[in-house]
Amino acid sequence: MMMSNSNFQAATIWLMMLLTTSFLPNEYNWMVHGFSSSNFYNKVVESSSSSSSSFTRSRSKTSLFSSNSNNNNNLSDSQSKGKLLVLGGTGFLGQTICKRATLEGYAVTSISRRGKPSPTEASEATLGSYFRKVDYRQGDARQFDTIANILKEGGYVGVIHCIGLLFDDDSGLGTYNRFVSGSGSIPDGSSSYDDITRLTAFNAIDATLAYVKESKEGGRLDSSNFPFVFSSAAEAGWPDVSGGQQIEKFLAPDWLKRYLKAKREVEAKLNEASPPLRPVIVRPSLIYSLDRPASYVPVGAFFVGNRIGLPFVDRPVTVQSLANAMVRSISRTSVRGVQRYKEIDALNQ
Repeated sequence: MMMSNSNFQAATIWLMMLLTTSFLPNEYNWMVHGFSSSNFYNKVVESSSSSSSSFTRSRSKTSLFSSNSNNNNNLSDSQSKGKLLVLGGTGFLGQTICKRATLEGYAVTSISRRGKPSPTEASEATLGSYFRKVDYRQGDARQFDTIANILKEGGYVGVIHCIGLLFDDDSGLGTYNRFVSGSGSIPDGSSSYDDITRLTAFNAIDATLAYVKESKEGGRLDSSNFPFVFSSAAEAGWPDVSGGQQIEKFLAPDWLKRYLKAKREVEAKLNEASPPLRPVIVRPSLIYSLDRPASYVPVGAFFVGNRIGLPFVDRPVTVQSLANAMVRSISRTSVRGVQRYKEIDALNQ
């Protein structure tokens, strides 16, 4: 689909503004703290409350900027809904997913290269008591057996893949991952989108298919609707919206094109695996957290782009609301396919 010259000029200005304020897809989150931004916060809430999602200001604070976490805070181990495998459970999004999942009553297993969160993150997590409940495993998801052997332990009712890499080695920006990653993760020198995004997700999909087949044959799994949740990116849907193809072709940097190519390949494979898998593909734009105010500038630019109606700009979501939506999609059997920010909002109701 084409767009007018005036819209294309507006899109160019918008994207250039984002690039100069560290425009990054959904793995983005600055670790910098320290400046007061209460006025900007109020403006963001007011803007979102008048948008098409029709949140009131008070509702935005509970549904848009956080998750509804009051219902399951006192769940005991005996109330477990089953086991949930989270790939990338020590990352910025992954840690929040693990916390949300334990609150929802799942027994959580996490796979990551680090094994456990850093001491600082672990201390903060312990305050929420969920850290001690997560079974943290150290392993490389680029190896099929790493995932398959854990699933063979049985009892799993869902898989969530949230392993992400913002800058690959070929981008020349790999050293900046420690600054833009919400968890401070440092990929090795050979890391690429093909390895970190595509290969780990392909391995997880194949291992899950084998697990479902074996479990059904053994009579241990009745469902032919096994949930697999993948964290993609809003920009992966650019070909489907007005102006998106032009933005990607003429304005997106090469590293972003490779990033999106890997995301789309995973989406395609996951859709091909249905059934028996139930694909849930979340496509957030920027993921942010209100306790990290340095992200407000690019986040604000996305809010503005979405607010003025640019079809290729999705509203940012908080890490809490995204994690909540991903976990809730496990038990909501009607949820499948692509979930953009409006669907993420709905899953938070």
